Amino acid sequence: MSASPVPDQDSLSALRSRATPLSLSRVPGQPDALAKTGEYSIFGLTPAADQTVLRGRQLGFTLVLFGVATVIALLYSVERYFYSRVVGTPVSLTQLVPAELVFTYTWALLTPLVMAGARRFPVWGRPNAGHWAIQISAMVAFVVVHLALFSLATVLLDPRVALSALPTLFGQSLLTWTVLDSLVFCAIVVVHHAVVYYRVSKDRALRASQLETRLAQAQLQMLRMQLQPHFLFNTLHSISALMHKDVRRADSMVAALSDLLRMSLQNIGAQEVALQSELDFLQRYVEIMSLRFGDRLRVSLDIDPETRDARVPNLFLQPLVENSFRHGFGDLGAGSITISVRRDGDMLRCDVADDGRGLRAGHKEGVGLATTRQRLAHLYGDRQVFTLRGAPGEGVHVTMAIPFHPFERTAAD
Repeated sequence: MSASPVPDQDSLSALRSRATPLSLSRVPGQPDALAKTGEYSIFGLTPAADQTVLRGRQLGFTLVLFGVATVIALLYSVERYFYSRVVGTPVSLTQLVPAELVFTYTWALLTPLVMAGARRFPVWGRPNAGHWAIQISAMVAFVVVHLALFSLATVLLDPRVALSALPTLFGQSLLTWTVLDSLVFCAIVVVHHAVVYYRVSKDRALRASQLETRLAQAQLQMLRMQLQPHFLFNTLHSISALMHKDVRRADSMVAALSDLLRMSLQNIGAQEVALQSELDFLQRYVEIMSLRFGDRLRVSLDIDPETRDARVPNLFLQPLVENSFRHGFGDLGAGSITISVRRDGDMLRCDVADDGRGLRAGHKEGVGLATTRQRLAHLYGDRQVFTLRGAPGEGVHVTMAIPFHPFERTAAD
């Protein structure tokens, strides 16, 4: 350029409707429809944006805009300086730089208006003849206004140019710079649409990610809540079995169950707890089962002290031990269970083994094991192991491995 002179389906459905801070009902299906909402701009989703952030973006945009205009002006000033030397009509940089700055700064001043028009009358998406007509008219106005302002600034800043020369100067500018100004106008519109489309895509990806996270949390919550009534019903069944045989022991089991339920309420809503908390809960459950089985039940714990503060899923040991009680040797009347927890590198390994009747042919996992397996998959994805092995008469061995992370309590805990 030369500038011479310039859960269940119902629960999940309800959750989807409030999963993200930005209402999903405001997301139109087509880009042009989305632009028509007036929500998106080059600065982002303005109605929901923090005003401090918005002002910061506007300031940054202004600095970038005039910075680019300054760089362009300096580059073309240097180009014209050397060109004038080559053709034998040297012009000093002190004359060139102001003229070029006026030319490019006028572009910068008009850019927000062009972008406002691009936002109000977008030409992307489905064809809209009215919007195209408006944009073409805006391009003509951009060229005329830009060159008129440049011609006026030239007259005011250059004492060698008389005011009477303004019409001539404006006509020469139209003949020289109309094509360039038209290209600049189109470039501004394209850049605006590109930035807005990027923000639309980024916002949609964020909404999808938030929705996916909320749905996973809902599924985890339903799985965890599924364990609590399952455990409660089984424990009440054990109490019922003793009620007509040994009222004193049945009464002790009711008292122990009350303590156990109180402990379970302490961690209500938590997906992960410290291993020590889980061991305390398990100890109360074992006490209840001991009242039922007496000396015929033997439970041994082998816990690495380093792991007691490890982060583990809430209510994960009790279903594994209960599985041994009910399916391992419930009808045998006696048996032993060994629980081992160790740290293996960056993984936490837990083994629950019994010496019961083992796995029968066609074995199917019950609610406790199936729910535990699903919770691990939701919480840790591929970074978890859950295996169940055993043979008839050889007991059952359950192995679980999850990432090892210390449990850090917060003020909410």
